[in-house]
Amino acid sequence: MKEGKSTILIIDDIASNIYALENLLATDNRTFLQATSGNQGLKIALNQPVDLIILDVQMPEMDGFEVANMLKSNKRTKDIPILFASAEFKEQKNILKGLEEGAIDYLFKPLDPEITKAKVTMLIQLELQRKKLVETNNALEKSYILINNCIDIICTIDATTFEFDEFNVAMSDILGYTPKEISKHTLLFYLSDEDKIRVSDFKKSDEKTLSFETKVMCKDQSYRCLQWNILIKGEKWFSNARDITERKKKEIEIIRLNENLRENVIQLENSNTELESFSYSVSHDLRAPLRAINNYSQMLEESAGTEMNEKSLRFLGNIKRNATKMDHLIDDLLEFSRLGKKGIDKQPIELKELVQICLDEIPHANPNLTIKISDLPIVQADYSLLKQVMVNLLSNAIKYSNKKENPTIEVGTFAHEGMHAFYVKDNGVGFDMQYMDKLFGVFQRLHSNKEFEGTGVGLAIVKRIIEKHGGKVWAEAKIDEGATFFVTMPL
Repeated sequence: MKEGKSTILIIDDIASNIYALENLLATDNRTFLQATSGNQGLKIALNQPVDLIILDVQMPEMDGFEVANMLKSNKRTKDIPILFASAEFKEQKNILKGLEEGAIDYLFKPLDPEITKAKVTMLIQLELQRKKLVETNNALEKSYILINNCIDIICTIDATTFEFDEFNVAMSDILGYTPKEISKHTLLFYLSDEDKIRVSDFKKSDEKTLSFETKVMCKDQSYRCLQWNILIKGEKWFSNARDITERKKKEIEIIRLNENLRENVIQLENSNTELESFSYSVSHDLRAPLRAINNYSQMLEESAGTEMNEKSLRFLGNIKRNATKMDHLIDDLLEFSRLGKKGIDKQPIELKELVQICLDEIPHANPNLTIKISDLPIVQADYSLLKQVMVNLLSNAIKYSNKKENPTIEVGTFAHEGMHAFYVKDNGVGFDMQYMDKLFGVFQRLHSNKEFEGTGVGLAIVKRIIEKHGGKVWAEAKIDEGATFFVTMPL
């Protein structure tokens, strides 16, 4: 048998004896440590791994028996084999004393080379085997602890009879049976009728691994779902089974939620269909009488305008203005409803250029109006939709600041959570922040029609467009100090 690497500590007060032993016992796999006193030998043994100690009995200050006694009384050195070397203590009582102090064997001086080499080789092999056995036992103990602390079932099953050979604590924890009760029954005993047939058919399988799910009945008559993963070797199933009962419940709940979601989607689609029908009705059925009102008002004004007094003309003007307002409201409503279905065709847009185009199209008669436009980012967006956002925000800023002596509008950019972000700011009438939640709702207005004309749909359109792009819009304001509308869009 080939000897592994080993370390031999030689303790002898005569250096020539140490040298002679090293020369006699030297091999490629052996390392030697030297000590010329008992105290020095103890220090070495406590601080370095040693496989064999060859210890001289007759030494000054501390003899070999004392050194052996101290080595055997220490937890770190008690298992190191000791081989006594002596020229004087050959009597039986001294040999027995040495063995009592922990020696494994004796070497008598003058040393017989062959006997010395044989004893040392045998003791080193035994020590290396002992260490290997300890290492293996430690590994097995760790594996045992890991297996029995695992929440999964780990077991071996006879592939023919389905009897359990070995199983861990989790088996009892999950099934509720004692180990003795479990051993009385086969795997099939715990399975549902359907699973018994399916698992029995695996006997015919040539596969080396199996993976399947079963229901098992516990001692309290409840069922648990197990996910089995099995490695087949010979007539044994080396098995791991995970309790997936809670996961199965969640899967069933997800299926139920998905079914509810599908039903809600169908209802939403039906609602959208009804909304489209309503939009069509608004577009055609309501506009026809509005056109008639406008046309007849116009005809009345042209045919009898000169005969009407001031009061009648005022009434007629009110009719025309309200009909026009209703027509604009219908336009805004239809635009808002169409946004829900309209797709997004994203493209790079120079935001500063778009702002200038919008300002050129928006009428603003106040000669004192000041507009400041900072450098703005290039954004990825639908051109027509983003243009509508800018028109609505800029129109509002101009409208609500128009009564100021020196109206000022500012368009700029700011950093916000890694997104493109810009703002439109005015120094107009502002609003009370307690009504902020109403600002972006349909038909929600914070100012009367006498103060500022409008339909109450423009900011709702802005919010819907920005959200379709994956962004956000919000506002900050103070009464009589103006308002700022913030917009963020993904990069």
